[in-house]
Parts: sequence; C-alpha cells; structure tokens
Amino acid sequence: MSQQLPDFPTYVEQTEPIRQKYLQPLAFDTDEDGDQLEWTARDVIEELELIIDARATMASEEFREEIREQAKRLLK
Repeated sequence: MSQQLPDFPTYVEQTEPIRQKYLQPLAFDTDEDGDQLEWTARDVIEELELIIDARATMASEEFREEIREQAKRLLK
C-alpha cells in the first residue's frame, strides 16, 4: 500500500504511445460496405494459418514478427 505513484508528466510519457495506438483508425472504421474488411480478415486468417503451420521451421523472433505484421494489417 505504500507504493509510490509516478508524477503526472512521467505517467503521460509512459502511457502516451498506448493512447496514440488506440487513436489510429481500424480497418472497419473506414470500410463503407464491409467488403474490404471481410477480404482483409479472410486473408489475415489464411496467412496466420500458414505461419502457424510453418512455426516449426521458424525462429521464435521471426514467428512473432510475422504475427505482428498480420496484426498491423488489421489496424491500418
């Protein structure tokens, strides 16, 4: 209970990147008819399946990077 809280500028500095990430538009925020989102989601799922199948031959860092890349596609 005696844990010291960071001062406000330090807190803002630590949390600002997270806040900025949440302000980015998502794929479904700009997709008027939903078709592009559906195709993007299907493509990402297919790519993730291929990545998971190839995991045994990949380095763990390479695997994580491939997963991050697919996540970025949904957040653009």
